[in-house]
Amino acid sequence: MKARPMMNRLESVFDIVPMADTIADIGTDHGYLAVELVVRGKAKRVIAGDVHKGPLSSAESYIKSRGLSDVIDCRLGDGLQVTKKGELNGAICCGMGGFLMRDIVEEGPELLEFYVLQPQNGQAELRQYMVKKGYCILKEIIMKDMGKIYTAFLAVRQDLVNHSSHYSNMDFANMNYTVYDRLPFTSILWSVGGVLEKEKPALWNEYIDYLIYQRQCALDGMSKELSHTEKYKQLQIEIDELESVR
Repeated sequence: MKARPMMNRLESVFDIVPMADTIADIGTDHGYLAVELVVRGKAKRVIAGDVHKGPLSSAESYIKSRGLSDVIDCRLGDGLQVTKKGELNGAICCGMGGFLMRDIVEEGPELLEFYVLQPQNGQAELRQYMVKKGYCILKEIIMKDMGKIYTAFLAVRQDLVNHSSHYSNMDFANMNYTVYDRLPFTSILWSVGGVLEKEKPALWNEYIDYLIYQRQCALDGMSKELSHTEKYKQLQIEIDELESVR
């Protein structure tokens, strides 16, 4: 079967995945990312996991058509529970909530060398969880796909930063991975992306405008009676903080 192109958001995620022997693609859907990881040399072997039979069956068919069934193992099950201790270097999770990703990391058989995560919500909680677990957030990206803005980040275990050949192609000197070391847990940057704020990539202003718009819509939808509530005040504080990081 002819190669199927990935969506822009998956292509952007692919770019920040470190090279490794074995990577898990959790929530693999149709298996496009799993295939590209092998074909383009990011991984020697991939475990493609999904909790749904339909998408996993589609992934198995696509992987077989590309002649990669011997190096991509499709497994039906919940998150990283489909893997065993010692099997993986890292894992990728895309297209699901940050709280679910946190649970996937927590319930896996072991903490991996790295994770590439693209949360749809709960970003602050997920970043804080990863830092508490001893990971450095080395890279954050913004991408736009079909009119929607997405973000993703690479988290590498602290003890491996600057000490592993897997990451020898990364210029740590020019990374802002220490930004979270002393960042107050109340800072909006846990949600927005502290590394992104330092680097301010091309989509930064559009991203911030979108986050402000979301919060302003929530404020506008509140009645006058709710204007003195903590929720209203918090939304206004977040808008002010977002304005300040443009």
